[in-house]
Amino acid sequence: MKAAFTTGYGGPEKIEYAEDLPKPQLADEDHVMIKVAAASLNPIDGVRNRGYLRFLVSDKHPHIFGYDVAGVVEDAGPKADGFSVGDRVYSRIPLGPQGTVAEYVSVKGEFVSLAPSNVSLSDASSFPLVGLAVVQAFRAGNLKNGQTIFISKGAGGVGTFAIQLAKHVYGCHVITTATEDKAQLLRDLGADVVIDYTKVNFRQVVKNVDFSFDVSNEPYAHAAITKRGGYVVALRGIPSPEAIHDTFNYEVPFVLAKALKVVNVTAYAIRRLYGVQYHAFSGRPSGADLAEIKEYIEKGQIKPVIDTMFDIRNARQAMEKVEGGHSTGKVVVRVDTSVDM
Repeated sequence: MKAAFTTGYGGPEKIEYAEDLPKPQLADEDHVMIKVAAASLNPIDGVRNRGYLRFLVSDKHPHIFGYDVAGVVEDAGPKADGFSVGDRVYSRIPLGPQGTVAEYVSVKGEFVSLAPSNVSLSDASSFPLVGLAVVQAFRAGNLKNGQTIFISKGAGGVGTFAIQLAKHVYGCHVITTATEDKAQLLRDLGADVVIDYTKVNFRQVVKNVDFSFDVSNEPYAHAAITKRGGYVVALRGIPSPEAIHDTFNYEVPFVLAKALKVVNVTAYAIRRLYGVQYHAFSGRPSGADLAEIKEYIEKGQIKPVIDTMFDIRNARQAMEKVEGGHSTGKVVVRVDTSVDM
């Protein structure tokens, strides 16, 4: 099968493309085999490709990367309830030996959902990882209808999804940051206030929000603008051992767990200093949550925001785009246009 893969730990220069890799087998009776239309990339792909997740999983090279996928069911195990051959589906796969930037991938059924019917599969592939992270983060922070929310880095994949969910599903007053050239797009998505972070520090102008969504790894700055009793949820913070287990299905060794507990003194310090709840959070795979996101997309409450689409042969350039850090929305790798419908 055709696939993009890394030949060793490192940056995009380690990415290659081939068409003769072995096709995976259906991994278990509760799995579905997806013929991949497209896969979107995320910063976590670069993190793993560079070897920074080796304490969780040691990749064997060549290693096919990617977590997001959309495609068509080619085969379904007898215990993969709810799926039939030919179904349009999308998924965010868990940490495992093979990623999604390939012609085929076997995924446990509980991590898969039918794809939204009103967008292409290429567009659908842009949603899973960021959508799950945002939906679950808003739950973790107990976001309520009509509250005021601050979202840092609003123009990225997470930010563009979070703005739409906060405005069109929760009815929140949405404050975010971006450069001036991206401000109008974010207003069109639902942002009420867009702060140009190149000219103004958000701490100078934002006060007493109910919920602060930290996508920029500035926990104390976000806590300082949050009202007492409010929530800061940090997507890039150092997660707890429990969060790692929930996200990666990985039991953290005792010594590492102790170290992570010490590092997470941030949460305790923020509670003491600012009187707000702090969660370092990573989204986890969930077909049920993807089904919820599907409904929002089909109602027109969430729209895809795509920066660039690359052919799989140009996966290296796609990763360079992601690691450049200035994408507006998501970067998508198209794998098989014949099933992209």
